[in-house]
Amino acid sequence: MAIYDFSNLESKFPEIVKKMPDPFDSHQFLLELAQQNQSEYVSALYAYKEYVLKENPSPFHGVHKALIQKDARHTELVRLIRDDKPSKDVFGNSN
Repeated sequence: MAIYDFSNLESKFPEIVKKMPDPFDSHQFLLELAQQNQSEYVSALYAYKEYVLKENPSPFHGVHKALIQKDARHTELVRLIRDDKPSKDVFGNSN
């Protein structure tokens, strides 16, 4: 069973993509999605509060990974241009 049902946030993808600059990166997309859907986003983070990455709680990483995997399946909305361009996450860390 999945940790969280992202279907409500996923239903917002088309609306969010329309607001994005061309091109945009995954972190820009996630920030816009979170800003426009704060309650649902916080609910997802709470569901992932015990998600562990390298022995540290990492709810943001778990939620973002799940959302980007779902977004990538929407080839009618987005396409990968390059995967080697660094971008900053919600904490300002480059990856």
